Amino acid sequence: MNVDPSSIHPLATATADARPSVLLVDDERTLVEVLAAVLAAQGFDTTVATSLSDATKLLQSLRFDAVVSDVLFDGREDGLEVLGATRELQPHAAVLMMTGRAEIPAAVAAIKKGAIDYLQKPIDPVVLGATLSRVLEEQRIAAPSLGFADLAGILTSMVAHTIERVDPYTAGHGARTRKYCRMLGQKLALDDRSRERLELAGIAHDYGKIYLDDLGFLTKNGPLTPEEYEEVKKHPLLGARKLGTHPMLKEVCQFVAEHHERWDGTGYPRRIKGEEISLPGRILCVVEVFDSLATKRSYKEGWELPKVLDFFAEQRGKMFDPEVLDQFLVLLEEHGDSWLKAPAAARAEAAAKKAAGHG
Repeated sequence: MNVDPSSIHPLATATADARPSVLLVDDERTLVEVLAAVLAAQGFDTTVATSLSDATKLLQSLRFDAVVSDVLFDGREDGLEVLGATRELQPHAAVLMMTGRAEIPAAVAAIKKGAIDYLQKPIDPVVLGATLSRVLEEQRIAAPSLGFADLAGILTSMVAHTIERVDPYTAGHGARTRKYCRMLGQKLALDDRSRERLELAGIAHDYGKIYLDDLGFLTKNGPLTPEEYEEVKKHPLLGARKLGTHPMLKEVCQFVAEHHERWDGTGYPRRIKGEEISLPGRILCVVEVFDSLATKRSYKEGWELPKVLDFFAEQRGKMFDPEVLDQFLVLLEEHGDSWLKAPAAARAEAAAKKAAGHG
């Protein structure tokens, strides 16, 4: 919505429902109105300001969960003033900066003064929405009182509104990986504590991808270049570092960091091998690869079951722990056909929700 700051009564609230409230600040009115419209369709309650003075009045009168501001206004670094006003008036609010390439040093300076992150213009509204969702969910996940069910719900929301929004081909990948991890963990007699943490890692194993410098890699038509592949290989450690400091997440972050390690030591990021990789990490490796093979991506079709089984047979003792793989193959005998159809069904459901205005 576009609000006249002079019409606002003190202590008014920005939203009457649970939609996250966002203040967008930029002197390019067309830009912020487009961003506001797209964010509103993504589930945010949006308010627009086109000057420092308007933004300050709004910050004095409405409560915002997040503020997104350009760095420069008519050549002046008023965005830093918006940041300062937010930190003073609404210290709980997350602040994201928008910047052109030439103003990146100023955006970095803003981060040092309390901004969470910056996005480089031209702004992709989908990426902005994913970034806002990520920032707001990461603030929630810090609460030490959260239990397993709470963390599972928050991580699921984080993944659905960030990486799966940017890459629609991965719709439901985290949820399916969690389910398969739970079933395989039970089959391998994993204790309840470790299994819960494995389930959380299954949900969030690809979360680090949202922190890659170029998210275009995720939907590229065709294979990655060696340079692009090296960039994507950063995501396990990025996810492990960014998931949060909740005590329950310590082992979760370990499993996330391990999910591309290989039984024969040829994986990444640390090239550890065999039982140097935790059992949950070895389970996650098998399960994640299976769902990735089953999923249609921008550069490939989903695989049929015979092709998947041939690949697993060839990689037994190489990529995968033989014992873990053998138990997963038992599950595939029973569930393989339905599991291979699950990615397409989830993608169709996500597309239908988006078309109906719910995505």
